[in-house]
Amino acid sequence: MHAKSTTKFIEESSDKDFVRSKPMSLYTLEQFCQRMGVGLRAGVDLLRLLEVEKKQGSSHHRQVNEEVILKIRKGNSLAQALKSIGGYYPHMLVQMISAGESGGGLDRIFTYMSGYYHDLRTARNDFLQRIAWPIIQLVMALMVISLVIVIRGFMSPPSSNPNDLQFDSSGLGLSGFGGLAIFWSVILSFLGILFLVAFGVWKNWFGAHRILLPLIRNVPVIGTVFTTTAISRLSMTLSMLLNAGVDARRCLREAFKSTGNHYYIAGLPLAEATLAKGASFASAFEASKVLPNDFVRAIEVGELSGTETDSLDRLAIDYNQRAKSAMTQLAVASSVAIWVMISLFLIFMIIRMFMSYVDLLNNAGKM
Repeated sequence: MHAKSTTKFIEESSDKDFVRSKPMSLYTLEQFCQRMGVGLRAGVDLLRLLEVEKKQGSSHHRQVNEEVILKIRKGNSLAQALKSIGGYYPHMLVQMISAGESGGGLDRIFTYMSGYYHDLRTARNDFLQRIAWPIIQLVMALMVISLVIVIRGFMSPPSSNPNDLQFDSSGLGLSGFGGLAIFWSVILSFLGILFLVAFGVWKNWFGAHRILLPLIRNVPVIGTVFTTTAISRLSMTLSMLLNAGVDARRCLREAFKSTGNHYYIAGLPLAEATLAKGASFASAFEASKVLPNDFVRAIEVGELSGTETDSLDRLAIDYNQRAKSAMTQLAVASSVAIWVMISLFLIFMIIRMFMSYVDLLNNAGKM
């Protein structure tokens, strides 16, 4: 009865101050995981580390960690305590910590996640630096076009004679503040749709992960990022749990969940059903139909040679290195793609303005 009430408390208790908590920044996540990993590896007590954690960072960070300490003292695990803090700690981190607590390798998990968030932050900053100048150019171009539209409204007021020739300096047929409102409505609507689509994919609306990942997993750079990061986490989690002597079915379940991707997690039922029949991990992974063939074959060789955990450790390191390289390449490719799109937009606007001027000269010549 007590266990059930405790579980219910964990699932339902979420202080109202934390329900809409803003997630931690990547830098804060990296530093938090690094401090926890170093402390745990040195043998420092978890609660002592959290006591130190609540004395630094923003006021909200301190308040959140104080709440975590209270929940742990009430009998919750670290993963349960972090999960109950409404969204401040990423779901992926909580899932990995849960696996670390089960496998007794919490220090490894924090060290691994610190490196993961560092690589993610580095790739993001590199991406932002590369697209900064193209974005500035785009904003300047939009401002110039907006100014031209407004000036055209004053310089070329509507004429009652349809035969009067007017130069459309904007190239869009818009003028005045009314035209400016239409122009920005279209621009903001387009950006809003892009943001909505990106946010929906991130949140896995309508099962987006399961639909899109099979399409992009073999696409150079983009597919590599999604695949390598997920397989790296799966390998490390499975190795850690096997070393801790956790039962095979739970090892499999936690390993799939650690990927943090619904496409891979969808393969768990098939893998579990295969494992329940007494099959090997390699057979279970192959039956899931979502994992790369080279990964499955590496696991198979490890099982045949009796070096499963060593093979998994090597795979985790290998896939992590490939993920780092892929994230750097993705940042470069994305910045180039954005620069090309902005350049095409500017070229289009210049051609439109030029053609409007040519049409004006041709019509004037006919008259």
